[in-house]
Amino acid sequence: MLTALAFPGQGALRGRTGADLLDRYPDRAAQAEDILGHALRPVLTAEPGTPWRHLTRTQPTLFVLTRLAALDEPEPAYLAGHSMGELTALCHAGSIDFATGLRLVLLRAQLISACPVPGGMLAVTGIGAEALTAVMAAEGFTDLDIANLNAPDQTVLAGPADSLRALAAVVRRSGVGKATLIDAPNPGHSRYMAGAAAGFAEALAQVPFRAPRIPVVSNVTARPHRPERLAELLAQHLYRPVRWSDSMAYLSAAGVTRLRQAGSGGLLPKLWTACTAPDVTVGPGGDAQE
Repeated sequence: MLTALAFPGQGALRGRTGADLLDRYPDRAAQAEDILGHALRPVLTAEPGTPWRHLTRTQPTLFVLTRLAALDEPEPAYLAGHSMGELTALCHAGSIDFATGLRLVLLRAQLISACPVPGGMLAVTGIGAEALTAVMAAEGFTDLDIANLNAPDQTVLAGPADSLRALAAVVRRSGVGKATLIDAPNPGHSRYMAGAAAGFAEALAQVPFRAPRIPVVSNVTARPHRPERLAELLAQHLYRPVRWSDSMAYLSAAGVTRLRQAGSGGLLPKLWTACTAPDVTVGPGGDAQE
């Protein structure tokens, strides 16, 4: 029986969960705090909306916790990472070392935070991506992009906040699906990240990536990464959609029968079920992964 280990994106950082890992791996925790220039525990206990919960602190902290959590996991046949989690997966696979991975996650968060568009993200469940795209075209929402294709009936959109709210109202009036604004400060995985992607590409060009010791499925291609394209695809990842549903379909076709999530939470295994079992989906009340 083949298994896959998946690393979540930002939404997986919940409260104090994972703090015990910092005690169990004090050397790695100290190394991370030295690189970041701040303690990790205050990020876990901070209130939403405070500086300690800024993207540039939450994403690096999640990288550290999920990378440490993965050390306790049995060796999988495949790795995957949702959004930012793809860098954690590549670190676990040995393509980059811990320090390099953490610095890349921090830089990525800094570049995303500098996006000039006051936008966000919207999760739409209960409607397939094709039908949702038709609704957007009919209603004139040309400034929104598909950011995440999470499951057959869960799609995340990104773009200007006003347009996201307007589309949410359209979806709710239709009575077919559910639209939920995600607590995301920027329109990730959309055209508005082109500037961030250019800056990230410059940094990635200096990284000596190694071949993964375990195949890591790319969010962009839904196929295992090749070392020669890692820098290119990680930069594109900022403005292209996360093809999670296609990635799960690839793993299933490759013989994977079970997906585990590094760290706490169970959203990615739920999405695995939704993507691989035609008669089971993530319902309109399900959580969304940004």
